[in-house]
Amino acid sequence: MKVNEAFEGDSGPDGSVTLKSVQSVKSPDSLGGDHQMWQSKMFNQSNDRQGRGEAKLGPEDSSNDSNSSQSDISASHEDIQSMEMLKTKETIAVIGSGDFGRALSGRLVQAGYEVNIGSRDPQRNAELVEKVGANPRFQDEAIRSSDVVIVAVPKHFYEDLPTKLLAGKTVVDVSNRNTVQRKTTLSQAEQLQALIPEAHVVKAFNVLSAYALESGGLQGSKEVFLAGDSHEVKDLVTDIIRRCGFIPVDMGLLMAAREIEDIPVQRFSNWKLPLIISTITFVFLWLLGFLKMQICWTFEWGDGTWHWERFNQLPMETLNRTLSVHALTLLATCYLPGVLAAYLQLFRGTKYSRFPGWLDQWLKMRKQLGLLMLFSACLHACLSVAVMSPTYHDLVYGHPTEILAHTMEGEGWGPKTLVANQTVKVFGEEKMMWRGEFFLTTGVLAFALAVLLGITSLPSVTASMTWKEFAFVQSKLGWICLILACAHNLFYGWPYINSPSCHIPSSFQYVMYLPGLTMVLKIPLVMPCISNHLEAIRGGYERSQGEKKLLNKNKVEQA
Repeated sequence: MKVNEAFEGDSGPDGSVTLKSVQSVKSPDSLGGDHQMWQSKMFNQSNDRQGRGEAKLGPEDSSNDSNSSQSDISASHEDIQSMEMLKTKETIAVIGSGDFGRALSGRLVQAGYEVNIGSRDPQRNAELVEKVGANPRFQDEAIRSSDVVIVAVPKHFYEDLPTKLLAGKTVVDVSNRNTVQRKTTLSQAEQLQALIPEAHVVKAFNVLSAYALESGGLQGSKEVFLAGDSHEVKDLVTDIIRRCGFIPVDMGLLMAAREIEDIPVQRFSNWKLPLIISTITFVFLWLLGFLKMQICWTFEWGDGTWHWERFNQLPMETLNRTLSVHALTLLATCYLPGVLAAYLQLFRGTKYSRFPGWLDQWLKMRKQLGLLMLFSACLHACLSVAVMSPTYHDLVYGHPTEILAHTMEGEGWGPKTLVANQTVKVFGEEKMMWRGEFFLTTGVLAFALAVLLGITSLPSVTASMTWKEFAFVQSKLGWICLILACAHNLFYGWPYINSPSCHIPSSFQYVMYLPGLTMVLKIPLVMPCISNHLEAIRGGYERSQGEKKLLNKNKVEQA
């Protein structure tokens, strides 16, 4: 038997062509003229081979010819399959031809869907719609073309939708509100469901931007949250999300759309508390430095009178010292909660009990605290380079040579007065002391590691690393960064570390309070006896279970 399959085209009322598969079955006896034409074609091919000097068909040639025929048959089957795919291409209707609707339609077209964009005036954006590969249609026509309808219009246009045509269909709501707070208890998806109770409404795609859709999620998160009351319908939308190259996250019933709609309008929700902590810490440290350097030193180092000249150092020196203390303090806050959590696990003998709420929240905001630390460290590095002079950092320039010289003193462009036999410090004859070299080296290395920690915390970089690699950078290199930053402080400030002014400790001293506590608490945890036990607990070991096994073993031995 031989089966011939062809496709005929029927023209629809809108000018589109519907492909139909037509099969005809012929027996060898009924091939007739087709069989004679086949024999004539094979005879001509044989003559062509002989004319080119090729040998007559032998066993190998027959085999090659057979393989060629099989390849032709396979190619024809592939053509048939591609035509079948074209014939069964899924259609999705998108209501709304705005920027988001077109971007989503373009992504759906790339995923292999036939997309009809419904609009009240299809010709208005027809050129832009066709540019993304979609078909401009009237709303009614687009809705009738598919069982899946994506509503990409603002909420105040819901009342204008042809709700009767949407009955029984899968309706995907992608809208977002313009306000941070909801004006009603219900989400916009729930309000749409109330308008069309016969439809199956699913909330999805609202957390993506038009740019994220056009780039396929290369920038930003690839997660797409969805919610709906029908499991079958959610499975259908989940498949669409995956085919578009995104990761679906099922949030549950449609009422979860309230939480999903809160996501795009939130401003720095994960950053609010870290920013508050960082700001309060910075303001406190700045006020401490201001009281010491601008107020206290004016009286301690002067003649008992007020000196406004000390306020000249507010924009640079006071700010720079505050930034250095702020950066090191925030770096310590990134590693102190992990140490406290380790001691709590050792005390409880299990990893399966929840941490206290304050500690859990502290652990979750370490990334934000670390990036804020990096911001302060960058500012400190830039300002330090800007004021790198013997006047600010005499340690770096070595011991000065003091000479007596006549100097000209005066203000600005005004007249100058000659003053004889003044002591002048001359730098540059000697290299810096070993403390100065260690001070700069440890500072540069600590800053480089801080930048590395910040880069590896970015989602795109984290996704390219294994868990072991990420843990090594954030844990091992992070602790090295903390040690180097503390050494950077001590190499410079050790001679002044116990020099309080107006009962205010030296900044080189109080900057070490939190990092010092963190490192002291960490030391016992790196000892093998404690470290191995902690690793066993984090691997699933529970002390209570181990004690029960030991008790049962002793009972068995006694019996």
